[in-house]
Amino acid sequence: MGVMKFRLPLNEPVQRASDYRRAYITGLDRTPGRVGVELRNGMMNCSRESTESGRLFVPWPVQGHGTPIIGTATLADRSVPYVLAVELARGKLNDIRNQLADWVQMGLRSTPELERALDLARRAFVRAATSADRPDESQAAAREAIRLATDAGDLLIEAYTAQVFQSRLSTTSRLPTRLGCVLDGDPQALSQGLDWTRTFNAAQAGVSWRGAAPSEGQYRWEPFDAQVAWCQKHRLAIEAGPLIEFRKGALPDWLWLWEGDSETIGGLIADYVRQAVTRYKGRVPVWHVVHRAGGGEILGLSEEDQVRIAARAVQVAHQADPSAQVTIGVDRPWGEWMGSSHFQLGPLHLCDYLLRADLGISGIALEIALGYSSPGSHMRDLFEFSRLLDLYSLLNVPLHLWIVMPGASGADPNAEPGVRLEAAQWPSPPDEPLQANWGARWIALAIAKPFVRTVTWLQASDAVPHTYPNGGLVAPTGAVRPLVRWLRSVRGETLV
Repeated sequence: MGVMKFRLPLNEPVQRASDYRRAYITGLDRTPGRVGVELRNGMMNCSRESTESGRLFVPWPVQGHGTPIIGTATLADRSVPYVLAVELARGKLNDIRNQLADWVQMGLRSTPELERALDLARRAFVRAATSADRPDESQAAAREAIRLATDAGDLLIEAYTAQVFQSRLSTTSRLPTRLGCVLDGDPQALSQGLDWTRTFNAAQAGVSWRGAAPSEGQYRWEPFDAQVAWCQKHRLAIEAGPLIEFRKGALPDWLWLWEGDSETIGGLIADYVRQAVTRYKGRVPVWHVVHRAGGGEILGLSEEDQVRIAARAVQVAHQADPSAQVTIGVDRPWGEWMGSSHFQLGPLHLCDYLLRADLGISGIALEIALGYSSPGSHMRDLFEFSRLLDLYSLLNVPLHLWIVMPGASGADPNAEPGVRLEAAQWPSPPDEPLQANWGARWIALAIAKPFVRTVTWLQASDAVPHTYPNGGLVAPTGAVRPLVRWLRSVRGETLV
């Protein structure tokens, strides 16, 4: 068994203990493994089965950036404890400098602001690393180095995004990326202020199994018929799904009568997928078939059961309409939940495994719901989001990004019970300006990546039932949130 030991900052608030218990360690494949975290006497001991070197990732408060998860550099097990703050500063600075070097080799032009920020971060790290005999001074310098490095990461991504846009638009007047939102319910009831066709060039018809099959074997296609017809009328690129979500709120109530019976559940799922894809054959060009498989316990199905059912569902969809593109999707794509789970495959390896099975999968959907409890992801910064997209691009299929961020921090009675907004992870209580600022930067980066095929906002309105609290583009009052203005400008100026 391997053990990594870390010395924690002195006089930490009690609530920080829960953040430290979310720590996980990754190896060369960047997949988190199971970790036992023990906190005692100002130390954090991380126990795991492997003795190989790895990177520790842990939530860490960064001024102006909330409490994102930050990683150390690669560390080996040793008897002498590491100083956590110093190692996090080393890891963050190392990641950004390496990424800058790689992109400069590919033609990126650095900026004076970025160079100054990196220089300040380096100086702060040197102070932290060379003052181990003065713990308070070392901790303060390490925190400053992390903040400055994170600021530099934002500047790097801003430079990258601007220059990639400039490069791509120099050869074509418009980018082919699809920008859309999920249709939930009757599209005619949408707020007029959203002005869909000026804001988006695509739409994702929401066709959940729960909504389509209130009774076993009986299907209600009318809502989905209306969505498809509305998209066709307005000449929007159509995507549909996910047909199957391994999430309680998306599954029909009657399905739980078959809990633990993987064969029957697999058969019921295959029948639903076949019915849906066959009904809209030739009218829906992209089907998001399965989402969240292998992400945790549900319906008494093991990890192997869920993967097998997902593979069968994809096969059925491909057979029902060979001309349609078929995708699978994952939530929490960083995989931080694996640090406390007995599931072993993880989101990246699940996608790789199913792609290698030659089932006809033509894309991967990544769900990014920052600062929410499960099925959302813990806070990350823009730099880590870029690294995540680049990692999944190695699968060599187009990516479909599904994203949502909160536009308010109050109670949301229309949100799914049990899904919480983790306001403490954000740099300030979420509101409409924060949603507009963060949403614009993250979506712009995704559009800049040539391998991202579609960017889809997950919730149109908070006035109807939805998953994530306060994540709609339209407030419960019907007022359109400021992010829509930015989306409309990108749609009009940049996209086909």
